[in-house]
Amino acid sequence: MRTHLIAYLARTGAGVEQGVARVPSQRGRPSWHECAAVVPGYLIGQYLGPDPEPQENRPGHRPA
Repeated sequence: MRTHLIAYLARTGAGVEQGVARVPSQRGRPSWHECAAVVPGYLIGQYLGPDPEPQENRPGHRPA
């Protein structure tokens, strides 16, 4: 499973909210349903790409 970044627009009790969410998915890109499961009130989103792996987890990384 991989985590993806999604810029989203969601409906809330106070109006409309926008932001960026991390959405786990086994697909190349998460489905609308996977995004809606993570973001309450999810309406639409734009795929920003896979969540970058933390630097310290990359092979060959040496602490400073």
